[in-house]
Amino acid sequence: MADTVSDLFSGIVTTKLQWQRIDSQEVGSVTNKKTAQTIYTLGDGTGAGLVNLVYADTRTIAANGIDSINCFALTQQTLDVSVPFSFSQLRLVRVVNEDTVAGKYLYVGASQTDPFNVFAHAVGPASEMLAINQTDAWLVNANNATFYIANPSATPITYSITLMGS
Repeated sequence: MADTVSDLFSGIVTTKLQWQRIDSQEVGSVTNKKTAQTIYTLGDGTGAGLVNLVYADTRTIAANGIDSINCFALTQQTLDVSVPFSFSQLRLVRVVNEDTVAGKYLYVGASQTDPFNVFAHAVGPASEMLAINQTDAWLVNANNATFYIANPSATPITYSITLMGS
């Protein structure tokens, strides 16, 4: 049996917006149709456009609770082994609110001292927040290693999170 394990990462993230609107006029109609698409190719490593750590999990936040994500001290079970993750930079952050009930928001980037009023993003039910920094990753340091996700709802909310970086 091998004493070492190696891996190689490759990934593609595609964002696509497509719409069509038809405005009817007395003498005909006007169609506004557009597609906006961006493809981000991620390779293996630590430089621009490169990733060598991927953390993905589904978590539940208790009613009126806060989940703290410490990017220096994450672990994930893989093949019955607890795998540690310590990010020095993030290239992608994705948070999906798995709840489908109207009004059940998650506050991402919430302040630990004021979690329900000060936040960076509000992710509604059956919605997601996706942030990609293809060229310059967000550096993770002692001042910002932990970010918070708050649930102001009276019931628990399940969410999925994906972090990519190195």
